[in-house]
Amino acid sequence: MKKTKLLYIIIAMLAVSQVYFIFQINSLKTKVQQTENGIAYAEDRLESNISEIYSNVDRKLEEYTSLVTNCGYEIGEFNLQTLKVPVTFKLQPKTLTETTTVFLKFSAEKILMERQGTEFVLTKAFAIKDEVFPAIIIEDKGVLQFEEHDYLRVYNIRDKVFSSLSPCFEGQSGYSAQGPYDYRMKGNIAMGSVINGDNSFKDIKYIVTLDDEVIKTYQADFVGSGNIEINDNFKMKTGQTLIGKVVATDRLNFTHEYLIMHYVAGEGEQREHYYENEKIIAPDGTAICDLDEKEPIKPYMLSGFIRGDESQDSISKKLVC
Repeated sequence: MKKTKLLYIIIAMLAVSQVYFIFQINSLKTKVQQTENGIAYAEDRLESNISEIYSNVDRKLEEYTSLVTNCGYEIGEFNLQTLKVPVTFKLQPKTLTETTTVFLKFSAEKILMERQGTEFVLTKAFAIKDEVFPAIIIEDKGVLQFEEHDYLRVYNIRDKVFSSLSPCFEGQSGYSAQGPYDYRMKGNIAMGSVINGDNSFKDIKYIVTLDDEVIKTYQADFVGSGNIEINDNFKMKTGQTLIGKVVATDRLNFTHEYLIMHYVAGEGEQREHYYENEKIIAPDGTAICDLDEKEPIKPYMLSGFIRGDESQDSISKKLVC
């Protein structure tokens, strides 16, 4: 009996010891994890500080070697008659004498800046699709000095004037590879938007045309972000072209078009849907921006498949933004 009691005591002590050791091990793991987190945080802070130091050194070196004390630009109001935007450039040379003249060179065009006290100023109008990065030319007594300064690089003039949409079809589309031809779409056109100041959108539609004739219009019940539900099956003849576009009108009455779908009945290779294909059209019909002229970017993945209820002549695609 005494041996049995002693055995129970030993077992109890071992169980208590095991629980204690488990607790100690877990506590030690927690402390190790906290230490590792602290080291990782310290390493991140150190890398951030080193990066900041390098950035400061680079900035100081740029300031030291630069020809100007300061420079910059201001974008003016969009001119509805000329369809251009005035940009005013200002800079102050480090070294300035009575004979100092300053030019800005835009590609092959070299323009004299107006001297205003210790500053030099130049205003020039640009189209919204222009890429602007002038070179500084400082001349004094026949000596020329050149510099390209990032503070004079004008990014995306279009985005300073217009709002933009980012429509993308999400769902399934399919077309017949052989006659009789049809094109099917079922899903949503998901719409994101970037609104610029007061020039927001006042109307958004999804318009389908067959050989340039409108055959279906979906009116959006929003003027920014949202979804347009699509469920259509269009019958076509050989050679006919089916096009689907998001068409939005802004408060300046400019039209923004975004290609969503393009299908030519009977053709083996079809044009895919792309993201950067915005076309901006002025009220008089002038296209002032057409990104479809450039190499576009795909916003979704295409995976071809044939559904069980379709023939081998029918090709379907699942579109995912």
